[in-house]
Amino acid sequence: MTKYSIAIRTLGTSGDKFVRELESIKRQTIQPEKVVIYIAEGYKRPEYTIGKEEYVWVKKGMMYQRVLPYDEIDTPLIMLLDDDVELADDSAEKMLAALVDHHLDCIAAVTFRNYLIPLSKKFYIAATNLVFPHWSDTWSVKIHSNGSFSYNNHITRDVYLSQSASGPASLWKKNVFHDLHLEDELWLEQFGFPFGEDVVMFNKLYKNGYRLGMHYNCGVKHLNAQSSSSGFQRNPKKFHTRSMASLMIWYRTCYNLNSLPFIKKAWATIAFTFKTLWLFLVHIGASVYLRSPKVLWYYSKGIYDGLNMIRAREFQQIPNYILER
Repeated sequence: MTKYSIAIRTLGTSGDKFVRELESIKRQTIQPEKVVIYIAEGYKRPEYTIGKEEYVWVKKGMMYQRVLPYDEIDTPLIMLLDDDVELADDSAEKMLAALVDHHLDCIAAVTFRNYLIPLSKKFYIAATNLVFPHWSDTWSVKIHSNGSFSYNNHITRDVYLSQSASGPASLWKKNVFHDLHLEDELWLEQFGFPFGEDVVMFNKLYKNGYRLGMHYNCGVKHLNAQSSSSGFQRNPKKFHTRSMASLMIWYRTCYNLNSLPFIKKAWATIAFTFKTLWLFLVHIGASVYLRSPKVLWYYSKGIYDGLNMIRAREFQQIPNYILER
């Protein structure tokens, strides 16, 4: 079995959840060569230790702490973890086996099980985000021309191919991680909270011809500390950030792609325009329900600002999402 190391990003504020994570690493049936913890500058190292961690202080930010050269790690595989996941004893063993058996370049653990949520919530996310279920024997997650995703609603085996993934726990070939030039996606940090980082990172892998898988039965639990997102969720300006970021992510990942035929660009434009108008109606309803006209105003301003952002010279100079190989 190929050797691997673990890289964890943290602010050091996850408390008992981080302790549970370290303890679960210590119990792995296949032990990592290294456990390197990338902690934000200015934050204190947690006191609890399992005796094999190395701490490296880096620039604060969800993307800054993930898109790194990983010079401290010399194994061909890296397991990237958030600081609020707990592994089953054989999680690494299962993910390593799936990576090899299915000829994957990356495999992510399924930690958000949309196919198991109540029917009422499925209708809610369909109405408010145009996120629908699908029934596929091949794909876990699909990314559509309007920028929304769909999820497999009929799971019959452990591993599926995927066009995107969730980010709390993933196992990468180190050379593939570097080949994707994910440093080009650090523009997401401008939002304070990098909304949509998972889809930008993992869909880039898929759209550049690599094989991404999702594992539904590797025993990884997301303990959901929300240390970086809690402030974002409380701030009413999140409606501005979400609409602006969604437009910019759609433009970069679904529209402005090298070699994308004109007809597909036209369809992507129509699909996203429909989504924007639909969500405008949704935000009217949200403004009425929350008794706050700012909800609709923030949503509309986010679209306006997003259009200006994608026209900006700095954004247009970012290398294309589809890499020259």
